[in-house]
Amino acid sequence: MHLSTLEGMFFGAMQGAGEHFTSAYAIALGASNSQLAALVSLPQLLGALSQAVAARLSTYIRRRKRWLVLFALLQDFTWLPILFLGFAGLGDGYAVYWLIGVLCAYTAFNSIAAVVWSGIMAEAVPDRIRGRYFGGRSRWVTVAHMASFWGAGTLLFALREHGLAGFGIVFGLAFLFRAVSAGLFTTLLELPQESRHNHSLGLWPFARQLFTTNLGRATLYVFCLSFTTNLASPYFTPFMLRDLNLSYMAFTLLELATVFASILAVTHWGAAADKAGNQKIMRICGILVAVVPLLWLVSRNVLWLGFAQFYSGVVWAGFNLVSVNYIYDATTPENRLAYLGYYSAGVGVAVALGALAGSLLLRFLPPIMGSAILSLFLVSGLLRFLTGLAFLPFIREVRRVRTIGAAELFHILLGGSAVHRPAHLGRLHVHLRLHGHRDE
Repeated sequence: MHLSTLEGMFFGAMQGAGEHFTSAYAIALGASNSQLAALVSLPQLLGALSQAVAARLSTYIRRRKRWLVLFALLQDFTWLPILFLGFAGLGDGYAVYWLIGVLCAYTAFNSIAAVVWSGIMAEAVPDRIRGRYFGGRSRWVTVAHMASFWGAGTLLFALREHGLAGFGIVFGLAFLFRAVSAGLFTTLLELPQESRHNHSLGLWPFARQLFTTNLGRATLYVFCLSFTTNLASPYFTPFMLRDLNLSYMAFTLLELATVFASILAVTHWGAAADKAGNQKIMRICGILVAVVPLLWLVSRNVLWLGFAQFYSGVVWAGFNLVSVNYIYDATTPENRLAYLGYYSAGVGVAVALGALAGSLLLRFLPPIMGSAILSLFLVSGLLRFLTGLAFLPFIREVRRVRTIGAAELFHILLGGSAVHRPAHLGRLHVHLRLHGHRDE
């Protein structure tokens, strides 16, 4: 578990130096809004298909660590063509299309590795500390992410007069960080894995459960929220760099506000989820994330946008943590890896479709305050609210937790301890409805 946290820090450093700047890189290469939408949607779609295949084959894999290291290295080597694209002299927008193609491979390799890694870690981390462990791991990953992102943004700002040289350097650093991360995968210990294809979860049974079970409803909710979120997500970067004409330094600082907020919040969300249950935290965060794009309509003042980014980091840190932990809690060991694969694939498809739908809406929406992107932010926020209202009241807790009032929950979120109560004073929620059982 400690080595996994260290590995995650190098992975986070790769994301901070690399992934966060791919959209800015595409803009520097002359990408249009349609190309930016494709930059998000097509890699996510291919990654989703890769995860679906990995989920189907997961129960046949016996030596999962070897596959994990292999696909992590394949992902790592995609950084090399990415960093050379700006110097290849392709011209006429072809460099952007090559960038999209390479990022498709990058996402596919990472998606397969993520499915395998999730199966190993779900077995390695005890249930009773899962929220705290993954919350703490996420905090350290985010610290590394923030440090590398700050360094990369500063480097790009310093080399802004030297064309694309800065991007080549930061993507080279991303390559080195992922190489170390892949090497640390070799230190993981995995439980013996026998072939369990007779009990594997097929795609059709998974799809059928989306409409008939408690776990299915939670999964379908995340799919729908991913779609409505990614109507707008691809356009935050172009809005900052094009519409607001921010420098790379200002862009970096605004993004860092999100990362810093995640660091502060994620372990508190994890502790609260361990005590109150993932379902309760999902309900809270599911409503709060709907406010995120609406904040951008209030003001274009950089200080206000910094607050909006900080708020986004706090609420998304909680939602991302508990949505995955909910899947861990609600699945059986036999089908967990397959379910996680299908779940991740579904999220990828929803992200891709959301980005494509957003690019279409952007052509027809009337501008607000001179920007059609702000209109898209408004639509995304309203649809997030409606999605939460449609699904969240019908999602139940899947493990045994004590009823915690709002005041005590707020106390835990601020870093306090849960209030001890005698057993006869606290109710326990027990809704053990796994994906193989139909809710009444």
